[in-house]
Amino acid sequence: MKKYAIPPKQLNHCDKEEFDKEILLINYSRAQNISLLLLVISIILIFTDKDNLSRGLENVGTGLRVLFYLHIILAISLLIYLGLSWLHRRFQFHKITVKDKLFNILFSYMMIILCAVFSINDQLIDGKITIYVMGSLTLAIINYLTPLSSLVMYIISYIIFIVGITLIQHDPNVLIGNYINGTVLVVIAWFLSCILYNTKVKEFIARKTIDKQNFELTEANNKLRESLLALDESQNMIFTLTLALESKDKYTSGHSERVAEYAVALANALGLDKASKVSLWRAAILHDTGKIGIPDAILNKPTSLTDEEWQVMKSHPERGETICSKLKFAQEILPVIRHHHERYDGKGYPDGLKGDKIPYLARIVAIADMVDAVISQRPYRTAQSLAIALQELKKYKGTQFDPVLADAFLDLYSEENIVS
Repeated sequence: MKKYAIPPKQLNHCDKEEFDKEILLINYSRAQNISLLLLVISIILIFTDKDNLSRGLENVGTGLRVLFYLHIILAISLLIYLGLSWLHRRFQFHKITVKDKLFNILFSYMMIILCAVFSINDQLIDGKITIYVMGSLTLAIINYLTPLSSLVMYIISYIIFIVGITLIQHDPNVLIGNYINGTVLVVIAWFLSCILYNTKVKEFIARKTIDKQNFELTEANNKLRESLLALDESQNMIFTLTLALESKDKYTSGHSERVAEYAVALANALGLDKASKVSLWRAAILHDTGKIGIPDAILNKPTSLTDEEWQVMKSHPERGETICSKLKFAQEILPVIRHHHERYDGKGYPDGLKGDKIPYLARIVAIADMVDAVISQRPYRTAQSLAIALQELKKYKGTQFDPVLADAFLDLYSEENIVS
């Protein structure tokens, strides 16, 4: 990871202290906001758990009882952190000390360990690790930690997570899936944390350089500034989340990029504006992000899914929406991610939207997704030709797909147009 290391020579002593102070203030502000939100949520969950337990729902297993106590521990931890954080910020950061830096990473260490513990307990309830996935990626985004600090943090949480699920989860298929998902997740989360921290350092250095030069920016300076700002957390998340998903399954490698290519090609044929095409490309790249939380035993099953497994698989659009809701740039495309499996006749999922009620861009992604799925190799069937995919599209236009968009795609990839 030499590429993402931060050479000391990049920052002199004064700049290093200023940078540390800036990072501390950013992390404090974000951690306090997240803590307040989680505190409110945990209090609500405590009362909900208490109500469930009082009605005898604890008979379903020990998982719900443990979950009740974990919510209490979470609330108490957040209250303590918020109190200490408020007291700590009363001091002026004229000089950054080791104590300041340790307190700065306290929130991240506390939350990632609690996320691991919550996912361990979830093995008693539903066998999922969604909270660990969400917590790890969220912390990588909201807190700027040095590569070493984040590495230690993820190693500690990973050890706790692996040991915990090994002791609690007795289903070998679920356990193996969680091993793989947890390992990929930790690697991706640390990799993302390094990228974002390194980007922040570069941004700080660029800003200081411009300030010291003390002259108006030229056109070349503006382009440099824009290129640095382009390396923000949202753009990194596009490729990182896609890598995390497609690294789990060799059969879906490159699927999101191909769906994006088909979708943008159709958008060009339809004459959509540039902003719509950018949104469409991003949505296509991220449309299957929710499959990160789906066990490999389901994703790669070579035979038909059971009803229970199919319900888990059908949850990936909502999971994807939840994951991407943390990304600032993705707010406009969340409906596309959620509804790309809706059907034109209203028989799709997750909400059963019908006709024009389905977001326009989601209808485009649905067509591109189906076409690439047909022509790609899958564990349960062999790849088909584009001609077969077009026949499927023609067969199901008006029922599964928007007939107008389906006709436009058929015209675009008709044999005459492809040859010409």
